Amino acid sequence: MCLCALLMMTTSACQSEESFNWSQMTAVTATATPAPEAESTALTVAMPSASGELNPFTNPSSAMQGLMKLCYEGLMRLDDRYQPENWLAGSVTRTETGYSITLREGILFHDGKGLTAQDVVASYEAILAAEESPWKEVVAPITGMRAEGERLLSVDTEEGYAALYALTFPIVSSQEGNAYPAGTGPYRVSAYSEGDSLDLERWESWWRTPAQIPAIHATALENDASVLNTFQAGLLDVCAVDMLTVSSVTERSNVSRQDYLTGQAELLIPNLSGQMGDLRLRQAVAHALEKHDIITNTYQNHGVAVDVPVLPDSWLAERVVGLEYDAERARELLTELGWTDMDGDGYVDRLATSTPEPTETPAPSEDPEATIDPETAAANSEMLQNLLGREEEAQTGTLTENLVLRLLTNEEDNSSHRDAANRLATQLSVVGIRVEVETVAFSDLSETWQTGEYDLLLVGYQLPDDGNLTSLLRSDGANNWSGYQSTAMDAALDSLDTAQTEEAYYNAMQQVYNRIIEDLPVYTLCMRTSTQIAGECLTIPNVIHAGEPYRGIESWTHVEAE
Repeated sequence: MCLCALLMMTTSACQSEESFNWSQMTAVTATATPAPEAESTALTVAMPSASGELNPFTNPSSAMQGLMKLCYEGLMRLDDRYQPENWLAGSVTRTETGYSITLREGILFHDGKGLTAQDVVASYEAILAAEESPWKEVVAPITGMRAEGERLLSVDTEEGYAALYALTFPIVSSQEGNAYPAGTGPYRVSAYSEGDSLDLERWESWWRTPAQIPAIHATALENDASVLNTFQAGLLDVCAVDMLTVSSVTERSNVSRQDYLTGQAELLIPNLSGQMGDLRLRQAVAHALEKHDIITNTYQNHGVAVDVPVLPDSWLAERVVGLEYDAERARELLTELGWTDMDGDGYVDRLATSTPEPTETPAPSEDPEATIDPETAAANSEMLQNLLGREEEAQTGTLTENLVLRLLTNEEDNSSHRDAANRLATQLSVVGIRVEVETVAFSDLSETWQTGEYDLLLVGYQLPDDGNLTSLLRSDGANNWSGYQSTAMDAALDSLDTAQTEEAYYNAMQQVYNRIIEDLPVYTLCMRTSTQIAGECLTIPNVIHAGEPYRGIESWTHVEAE
């Protein structure tokens, strides 16, 4: 799991109010791009030093997958609003057992071989056969696939519209003897040295209008800091960096900047098996938190506030009314639960519901030689005084307990989680809730939260492409860290799998979002953003996507200044 995160609540719009078009998906057509005044030159970009094998089916690096999407395409791809659209598939028709797909005509692999249905089947089977593959989870909804002809394909699935997301996996030529895996994308591999460099050249026979930039050279760099330093030295033309210090570079007049959503939701997850199991307490916490404070001061504006875990520009997003920041309402809810500041220390208390049993003291030793060391005697005396004090308080009806929430998160090199957790503690203290922050090493976080000895878990969660929150929210979900159990939520999530149309899928997702707002099994602080920076010679007219730093590269131009 991906761990990092935070929380807050305000009335944030998840997307514009434009109406949705529920018409059938149409084929994407090649579009001409206006030619630049001068011919574009080659581009230099970065790749990770741990680049791994050049295999789109098995390479685990998200950065390398982003590069390989220049070369390898799927039957479907996600459009600008993250909705499946036909890509190498010319038509997609629903059948009783799944989908019937007709491939586009005239699509050539980089080895000159024409795309066939058998190539698609072979790629799907290669993913299944791989010991590990980042695409296994993507293709999981597919239960079978068969080539019915040169360009006709049958896909078996028990799911409906959701299965279209499974058809985004990369397709590679099944022809043997190629030096590098051959795809159908706008660029093909001309050279590769693992951990060193990758060279791509424009594929002149691409089924859409060929790209204007003739070649791309990727050079291996160890981390974000080295990527940024190399860009500043003028040795990279464009790069995407997930750093909070990038503003110092983007302030330069000769550098363009584009912030883009990463797909990572920053979450604060309540432990429902403890005191956070009370909905009114969860509501009080929601009203006490200010998202924009943390987004601005911890993440330096590398985030977009939302009320539920959804990309705000997704076709699934809708304008929802969450719980606004309202400190007075938070105090009212605490009062309803019996929590008030009884001793004037700024934190809420309430009368204890029961008097603690006195600790049983051992019988005196019959050994005349037995003695008690001074340190033990002092400890026993202090314990006795505490018990006597609590008994006296109980007799006068003033025995109290404090509301203390334990917030658990992981420590990071940049300390952003520790800072976020401390800000959360400060925000909750305004309404009288005391928060104890505990940070542990990332490697220890899973083991620590499984003990259940916490009230709030601050984590980062990578959303799946289809927006499905089953893993996080279903009663038996693999990542249901809160212990949330809801038959209504389970039914809404199940409806996603059975939805046969995009409209039904959309409506089911809105039910999921509504239940999140009503039940608060998770607080969504924000969707994280990253930054793409480019030199003045590079023009990027389109918006890039998480995992696709070179999306729309066919319309990019790179013209060196004279």
